[in-house]
Amino acid sequence: MDFAQNVRATLLYFDIFDHPLTADELFRFLPCKIPRAVFDAKLDSLPIRSDQGLYHLRTDGEIAALRRRRERKAISMIRASYVVGWALRHFPYVRGVYLSGSLSKRVNDGSADIDLFIVTQENRLWLCRAILTLFKKLFLLNGKKFLCLNYFVSESHLQIPDRNVFVATEMVTLLSLYNRLELFELLHANEWILHFYPNFSFDEGISAEKRSTIQRFFEKGLNDGIATKLDGRLLKYFSGVWIRRYAEVPEEKRSLMFRSTRDSSKVHPNDFQSSTLDAYEKRLKLEKLNRITRIDD
Repeated sequence: MDFAQNVRATLLYFDIFDHPLTADELFRFLPCKIPRAVFDAKLDSLPIRSDQGLYHLRTDGEIAALRRRRERKAISMIRASYVVGWALRHFPYVRGVYLSGSLSKRVNDGSADIDLFIVTQENRLWLCRAILTLFKKLFLLNGKKFLCLNYFVSESHLQIPDRNVFVATEMVTLLSLYNRLELFELLHANEWILHFYPNFSFDEGISAEKRSTIQRFFEKGLNDGIATKLDGRLLKYFSGVWIRRYAEVPEEKRSLMFRSTRDSSKVHPNDFQSSTLDAYEKRLKLEKLNRITRIDD
């Protein structure tokens, strides 16, 4: 695809979410490698509509006004997210907390949750997940608005198997709530995202954040051997829960919606990834744009 087609393909993806892009965002999400000065010069020459500094494919500027309203709505929840991140850093086996979903793009359409991507200690992922789930049920009345436990990976296995434009977008927009160094490691472990976003750059020179004294205290209280066995049993328990609750869902699709391995836990009951990719691929086909949206294993 040429430059204009790459720009159009990029805007088509975010149009699914009614989300116009700034020039900086458009550059970062462009699927072709290009120097920033060249990008700016070429962008100015394209017949792409821009309202309030936001680029889009619509015929009017309402979508730009919509994004600005959503940005204002997101402010309080993003602040709350940082409080959540500060709290979770004290919990046993938590090694990194990151905000994903619409709030990580700094917008809120009124239904946004605090969607979390969490990195845990090796062989403690399911124990960590169980502790956070129990806290959520007991003290937050199972409220998703303040603790939506979407994705866990262990620090020893940071590779994400779903290599597509949806996951790549979520990865490069993760907002660090605790431990930016671990996020740096996570992104480097998934350098395939550069296939989709070659202009994305990794932060350098990040120092490690000190672990919480409270966290260290609680972790010392549980024998390593017992904790490892308990972690394995919790994996079996949670895996069984998803099978029983979603018995009618085909196994292949259920394993995508509820990934449960020793080193990862993914809970996406609405399978938003598949529906978004399908919608995007239909738009690309309609526009006759040849953009790769998935990388085969």
